[in-house]
Amino acid sequence: MPGIDKLPIEETFEDSPQTRSLLGVFEEDAAAISKYSQQLFQAMHRIYDAQNELSAATHLTSKLLKEYEKQRFPLCCDDEVMSSTLQQFAKVIDELSSCHAVLSTQLADAMMFPITQFKERDLKEILTLKEVFQIASDDHDMAVNRYSRLSKRRDNEKVKGEVMEDVYTSRKKQHQTMMHYFTALNTLQYKKKMSLLEPLLGYMQAQVHQPMTSSTCPTLTPAWFLSTATSHARPATSTLASKK
Repeated sequence: MPGIDKLPIEETFEDSPQTRSLLGVFEEDAAAISKYSQQLFQAMHRIYDAQNELSAATHLTSKLLKEYEKQRFPLCCDDEVMSSTLQQFAKVIDELSSCHAVLSTQLADAMMFPITQFKERDLKEILTLKEVFQIASDDHDMAVNRYSRLSKRRDNEKVKGEVMEDVYTSRKKQHQTMMHYFTALNTLQYKKKMSLLEPLLGYMQAQVHQPMTSSTCPTLTPAWFLSTATSHARPATSTLASKK
């Protein structure tokens, strides 16, 4: 409904058919937000899991490179140049693993935390209040039905008083829960946009300011790899030449 941005809390006491109809629209919108948020949460969780897996796999790669010199290959003699080169690669990849681990922490704080909080706190509150409101409405309907049956019979004043008190109490409880429910639905309309944008901004911020862009991590280019390999090959070559 264009132009309608909140439920009129002042009309909860009347509980008119128009108010109930408008409530149905807001409930439908809340259900759509909940479904979409769940899908977005799952997608972001995949990003977070993938980043954790990348960090673990990078660390394992570094560990295996460090263990190269301990390996014994039947058709390969000791190769100090290869061992030294792989040790250098292992050192750099280990630094990259640390960078990936830091990025995982940033994603957990800036991306996963806000989307999880919105899902577990705000959306779950809507579901809880909806259930409470439904129970209160059912109790009120039962009290009204009981009162309507009393009016057709000759009951003593004590029974009538108890039934009327039950109607009053149940109506008061329904009114209170309805106000809380309306307030939560109105709040959701104001919070839903920021609650969806905040984890996205957190993801972008973590990517832009990820530690791999800092001076502590090397610039990995083909030229860097080539220079690393050749710089460790020269000492071995000069050693062989001196022996000759």
